[in-house]
Amino acid sequence: SIYISIPFCPSRCTYCSFISYATPKLFSLIPDYVSRLIEDIKATFKEISDKNLRILSIYIGGGTPTVLNEEQLEMVLSTICSCTDIGKLQEFTLEGGRPDTITEEKLKVAKKYGVTRFSVNPQSLNDNVLESIGRKHTVEDFLRAYNLVKQSEIGFINTDLIAGLDSDTFETFKATIDKIIELSPDNVTVHSFSVKKSAQILRDNQKIYEKT
Repeated sequence: SIYISIPFCPSRCTYCSFISYATPKLFSLIPDYVSRLIEDIKATFKEISDKNLRILSIYIGGGTPTVLNEEQLEMVLSTICSCTDIGKLQEFTLEGGRPDTITEEKLKVAKKYGVTRFSVNPQSLNDNVLESIGRKHTVEDFLRAYNLVKQSEIGFINTDLIAGLDSDTFETFKATIDKIIELSPDNVTVHSFSVKKSAQILRDNQKIYEKT
């Protein structure tokens, strides 16, 4: 299985501990990053081919891969398609972690190059919770993006949720679950809230571990 990282996000979530860049200055690195990533993809897939290994799945994650524009996304996906037979994959996932980065044009590119699983991740369907964890999208943005993914006919839709966010309650999380069930995605991934050392929330709230 191959994991391809796009380490850029529209904003950094307060709980995030991944390598991800979310400032305009670092966003200027994206074109060079994509160019070098493409060379790395070619070299990696060649080595896999030389060793006569079979690729079962590809996952493009981040960060937020859909922070790339349509042209950059097409460059990455077309390179992957030129290096392996996409039709033989068990799964080809593109993570659209932030609903506010998902557009109809990007979904057309994903469909064109054989993406079979798309992950659109609200984490919560409560605007107050979203704001408190540093996400720059709303519940309405998620619903718009989810409908776009549904209409794209990519085939398999995943949604990610986080249980136990510091600003969430039983009632608000239950409302999130109820709405996701109503939307009926093909897969739901539920993470439990976990604070890592590099997360902003730990620097802002040193006593978060003491909460019961």
